[in-house]
Amino acid sequence: MADLDLKVVSYDGHNLNDGTNYVAGVSPGMEWGLPDVEAQLVQRDGLWPILGGIVRNGREIQFVIQIVGSLRTLRDQLLRWFDPEDETPKAFVVEDEDGTHDRYVNALCRQCLPQSVGEMASHDTFQITLVIDGDVRWRSTSEDSDSWSITASGQTHVVANGGSDDAYPSFEITPTSNKAGGLAYKQFVPVTWRSNNPGWSYPVRLGALDTSTLVGASKVQADGDDLRVYVDGVEVDRWLVSMNSANTYLWVNLDFAPQCSATLQAAIASTGAVSTIGVGEDVYDFPESGLVLIDDELFTYTGRDLADEELTGVTRAAKGSSMAAHTTSDTVYWIQHEILIAYGNGSLTAPSTDDDYEPAFALSSSSNSTWAYTVFGDPNDKRTARWQRWGNITLAGAGGVYTATQRVLINSDYSVMGAWLDELHGNAYGWYLNNPCGIVNAAWADGYKRAEVVTDFLVHLRYWERGANWWTNQATLSDPSTANTWEAWSQAAAGSDWDAADTLCIALYFFAADVEVGTVTVSLNASETPQVSMSACAEQGNYALSCTITNTDTGEWITLDFDMELTETLTVDTDDETITYDADGSSQFQAIDWSSTRAHWLRLLPGNNTLQFDDTGTAGVTFVTKFEERSY
Repeated sequence: MADLDLKVVSYDGHNLNDGTNYVAGVSPGMEWGLPDVEAQLVQRDGLWPILGGIVRNGREIQFVIQIVGSLRTLRDQLLRWFDPEDETPKAFVVEDEDGTHDRYVNALCRQCLPQSVGEMASHDTFQITLVIDGDVRWRSTSEDSDSWSITASGQTHVVANGGSDDAYPSFEITPTSNKAGGLAYKQFVPVTWRSNNPGWSYPVRLGALDTSTLVGASKVQADGDDLRVYVDGVEVDRWLVSMNSANTYLWVNLDFAPQCSATLQAAIASTGAVSTIGVGEDVYDFPESGLVLIDDELFTYTGRDLADEELTGVTRAAKGSSMAAHTTSDTVYWIQHEILIAYGNGSLTAPSTDDDYEPAFALSSSSNSTWAYTVFGDPNDKRTARWQRWGNITLAGAGGVYTATQRVLINSDYSVMGAWLDELHGNAYGWYLNNPCGIVNAAWADGYKRAEVVTDFLVHLRYWERGANWWTNQATLSDPSTANTWEAWSQAAAGSDWDAADTLCIALYFFAADVEVGTVTVSLNASETPQVSMSACAEQGNYALSCTITNTDTGEWITLDFDMELTETLTVDTDDETITYDADGSSQFQAIDWSSTRAHWLRLLPGNNTLQFDDTGTAGVTFVTKFEERSY
């Protein structure tokens, strides 16, 4: 074989140039530089065209390999290694003639043919054509690794890239000391959405949390100023009930897609690793990766096998939950949000909470299965779980609805739901409530009614059951006893719950009259309301990472906002553009923002690169940079 600039080493780990079985070499001129590109020109009327972009062409590499050992056996082996029907790219490794600088590209075989020698075909020499998959630059087979111990925000560190082109690093960020000003503790709260309907800005009560014990242990402030809720890495508004008690609750508004669940196909033992979760139904509706709950144990997964109906890449006992035995036919629930209650900072003041979006019902007397209303809405139509109106809020004209007792309008939270008519009218006026989990009962109190003619009065309390064609009456109010006189009324809950209804209403029909109600307690469908598994996950140490990483030589930066455990690792891969929490293998893509408009988030230039780490309160972080040097 002729001497060449590069030496072939291996393909998919198979030695192609051992001198005993095979010798191989790259064809001259195929190993340096980049493939050509196609310029895309944009034509202009009366002007020369301008460049609209480029199309990058791929690259092929050709080399010849000669069999110098046992021909039949080694030839069959070679044809198995270079199978054009194999669609999986493999690492093709070369090195310099002196045996140094090993580097690779990922490629698949396009053809493997005997080399022609004159008019005769050679039986021992083959020409191989490989097509490069993805990056056409050579990458070092050995990974560079640089460790940096950070003790304060604003520190810098130099990372050397010995390649001849940009490198795309991964960063492994491991907090080793608590952060000044951070929240020292957290608890993951699994919330299972069980309705086939979506829910938007749906109020959910988290708890109960024993904050009196936490206050006694100096873990949380007595007023709860440092008690915060994070949903998918973002702090959200929360409203506290019964702080510094054994039963503290936190109300939050959440968005949900329709529920997704399946049935466990095979039992899971109480101990031991689990790599897959098989179910008895299609897993198509489950996301590509995520979190599921079986009983009180959480599992993360990183993939789906649609054919075998399995979740794959599973890690069990996630988020501070504990291993437990699970039996066939247990339900596997998709957990749609990563919800954390975090606390442990004695210096924090109360968070800024937008009370315009506080749930309309009374938080202290409501739960996930019962909503108790003494306020029904607001002038800005922002309160969640508010009642909607049939008719305009007005005292003008022949009819409408009103918001304070005995036909009064107020420019504040609505203290009653009222409806009125001044003459015979064909329309109904009133108020209604929708709930995606279903309404099964209602109790009405603190109401007043009035009619011009006592026998001309028609008010229904109604609900619309799922699948029904019309309203069902819970009750029809009796006529007032005296004309033009306000008279109290109430209506107890029905004797037994009805089938789940999407809508509940109070409606005034036809006649000159008034009706209003000041208290409504709504019972929700217990089989579909959100299920909060508060005891499933133990308290964990917490580290609120909120850092900016800047390459001061390029000006490019990334920011990361993520609540994690002390001594655990968040890995940011700028090449594959993934973010992984190594503790459970979960994807945390929502944690990142970046400056670069290039294809990669934060590159390393050839030569020295100065990285800067900014995160107020940092006391100890281990920062490891790993990358493969790239060359032409």
